[in-house]
Amino acid sequence: MCTDRRSFLLLSCAALSAVTAPALAAAPQRLGGRPVQIVVPYAAGGLTDNLARVIAPALSARWSLPVVVDNRNGGGGTIGTAAVARAPGDGHTLLLTAFGYVSNPLLMDSLPYEPHALAPLAMVGDTPSVLYVNARLPVTTVAELVAYGKAHPGKLVFASSGNGSSPHIAAELLAALTGIEIVHVPYRGNGPALNDLLGGQVQAMFDSVASLAHVRSGRLRALGVASAARLPRAPELVPIAQSGVPQLAGFAAGGWFGFIVPAATSPALQQWLHAELRQVLQEPAVGDAVERAGVEPRSMTQEAFAAYLEAERARWAPVFRQRGIRLD
Repeated sequence: MCTDRRSFLLLSCAALSAVTAPALAAAPQRLGGRPVQIVVPYAAGGLTDNLARVIAPALSARWSLPVVVDNRNGGGGTIGTAAVARAPGDGHTLLLTAFGYVSNPLLMDSLPYEPHALAPLAMVGDTPSVLYVNARLPVTTVAELVAYGKAHPGKLVFASSGNGSSPHIAAELLAALTGIEIVHVPYRGNGPALNDLLGGQVQAMFDSVASLAHVRSGRLRALGVASAARLPRAPELVPIAQSGVPQLAGFAAGGWFGFIVPAATSPALQQWLHAELRQVLQEPAVGDAVERAGVEPRSMTQEAFAAYLEAERARWAPVFRQRGIRLD
């Protein structure tokens, strides 16, 4: 019986190896052993960049291939997006992008790429926006901020990660609903905008929960969160919709992050890449790092992600038109 049991175990191991060996070899076979780049169309140090630098090494370990992050910021995200639209559909170029991917076609008469040259691949996650102000601004609530804006028209300066970005649109929506006059200062990415908010060059900004660390240090003040309910990770944040400002009832805004590929990528390769990304995002270390960055991981099929992006366009297009928001 010992011999039979040993033979069974050996056969089981051999069978398991036969199954897993092709899976382990799949990446080199599909990608030809060449490096893969994740293009981030925003500056280094921002949230999209931080997510890319969490996911890249996990993919590299899974594929036994170099996976590098390539920041190509500028043009509201269009420069990096155009580079991916022109890339071969061979799986070696991925775009990790955010809200600007949805807003750019709405804000520009002419894009440096054809939108149909790109295909939604995989959702990473989303994040509700938190309204932050520099701690030196004499306000402690959303109602006080609105009152300050009305008392100082054109003096309340909001930073954002760029024209048409989710922080920009959240600020414009707040201004439109409350009737305050704000000044918008776009930056080339979240990182530079946050630095100037901390330094006091600008007074306010919508950002992720990750910036709560600066509230605890006393440099920023968080006035509320643009979600329907309190966040389990930050229950002290009152939803802006519950701030006592009647015009802001129902106020909600936030960002999302996801992967896009050249549309020339074959359906089979897209399906494989989607499955690989979902596997990596489900790794505990990656999921924990994504959450620490202030992003709630979201698992969607490729088709559901594409539908989500279309719904985002339909939701925000009226705000762009009403506020006359254009990319410089």
